[in-house]
Amino acid sequence: MMSSEIVDAVVVGCGPVGAITANYLGLHGLRTLIIERELQENQQPRAFSCDDETQRNFQAAGLVGELAVALFPCQSMDYIDGQKQVLGTAAFSELNFGYGHPALSFFSQPQLEGVLRQGLGRFPHVELRLGHEVESFTQDAECVTVHVKDRRTGRVSPVRTRYLLGCDGGHSDVRQRMGVDMEGISYGEPWITLACTTETPEPVFSYYVCDPERPGFATRGPLNEIRMDFLVRENERSDIIDTKEFVDKLLGQFVDPKQVKVTRAAVFTFHSKVAARWRDGRVFLLGDAAHLMPPFMGQGLCSGIRDAMNLTWKLAQVRRGAAGDALLDTYERERRPHVVNMIKATLMMGRVFLSRSKFVASLRNALLRWSYKNVAGARNFIREFKAKPKMFIPQGFIASGRYKDNAPEGQYFLQPKVGLAGGRTVPLDDVMGNRFAVLSLADVTEPVRQSAEALARELGGVPLRVLPAERAAEAGPGDVVDVEGKLAAWLSRFHADTVLLRPDRYVYGVSRGSAIEKLREQVRPFIHRSEAEPVEERPTHVSLTSNA
Repeated sequence: MMSSEIVDAVVVGCGPVGAITANYLGLHGLRTLIIERELQENQQPRAFSCDDETQRNFQAAGLVGELAVALFPCQSMDYIDGQKQVLGTAAFSELNFGYGHPALSFFSQPQLEGVLRQGLGRFPHVELRLGHEVESFTQDAECVTVHVKDRRTGRVSPVRTRYLLGCDGGHSDVRQRMGVDMEGISYGEPWITLACTTETPEPVFSYYVCDPERPGFATRGPLNEIRMDFLVRENERSDIIDTKEFVDKLLGQFVDPKQVKVTRAAVFTFHSKVAARWRDGRVFLLGDAAHLMPPFMGQGLCSGIRDAMNLTWKLAQVRRGAAGDALLDTYERERRPHVVNMIKATLMMGRVFLSRSKFVASLRNALLRWSYKNVAGARNFIREFKAKPKMFIPQGFIASGRYKDNAPEGQYFLQPKVGLAGGRTVPLDDVMGNRFAVLSLADVTEPVRQSAEALARELGGVPLRVLPAERAAEAGPGDVVDVEGKLAAWLSRFHADTVLLRPDRYVYGVSRGSAIEKLREQVRPFIHRSEAEPVEERPTHVSLTSNA
């Protein structure tokens, strides 16, 4: 369908990161070709947890309704010792970071990949080629020429694309052909991952097992699934690990092995690595192709989806002529520091909670149990899961250029419920769509309102007037009712009446009064909508057909 013409993007790899990248590109209207070497969907449950930002990114991809990802919100996670004594609890059900989704949820990767591929059927301008792989590619100033090989016939066909996105995993062929090395450490200690199902959704549990004899993690998930990851001991040979007796012994710590069906039992090792560079001209790396991290905080896939959310809207802006190439340089500049911080936090958490030293573990467990009971700061740190790094843009496409502590620029914006004309209440993102948004309080002066509308128009975005709840009856087109008071409170905190949001929900900048003109001047070097093609936001809900 597309081989005879230039496509906007070729995505290599249709795992979760590649598939959601293609969905975002489809929503932005970009002609996209996905190359996947396998003929069948991967049915192995690998990644299984996601935070509230990732769930919000699912929402941005239109994965709702018939395309909804089956999620199992985690109510709490107990840190337990070898005797199953609770040392502390992360109380996820009590946490609300303001992004419109549970703080932590579990999912089934096969089900997620299924809905992501089904979602591609919404877009006639997106094509998935199974059983194909990239044999080579070259690039010039205008395009990348990708030589795509049909693995069934051996036939090689050239495809011209404006951008090539490597979403092909930790052993990325795209990265290797770029000549880019991974920098970091590989850990040789083997782990075993077990996935199984039960006939009922009981029992419900989530455990971080702080046992030096067998540290690991075990939880209930969606679709009556259970997931367990445990460290393999040095004296446990592969022929022992593969036996039913060994698997049943691990399962028996938490469930009756006779009541479960094992769907996966595999040994893996983990890595802490980041690609030396994520871009080479028109070629980009995303997800595991760009970074690998230990599983202890469940942030590997989340980080890959953040990559996709960050890069795709920028590609769309450049493709339409609304932005220059410099905007694409902000991709790695923004994402790399967050990935590095996440890896560091994950490694620290692993060192603290998964120590194999009996002496160290006994001291740790005693201190953890005592401090959780007696020290408010320590208890809050655990209950509120403060080990996870804060989400923000450290540097890049924000008004100040660089994030400063407690400044609004670069922060991840909240998503409260808002009211619409007629009384309906929806999440804020459903009103904004995958585009820029300019939110202004209802009492701004007429010149500020006009400037806000002009700024949104210049960015191809949407201007929204924020009405207080008591003025809900005034709501009309372009208005949102701040039914929870959270939008006004956020703006008041920063002494602002207007906020400019990027398509990925991060704050570009804020202003008060006539200072909105400064925002307009700051954004123009990057985004110049007057030279762009009209924005066409694709529908997120249409009848589904397969194009695979």
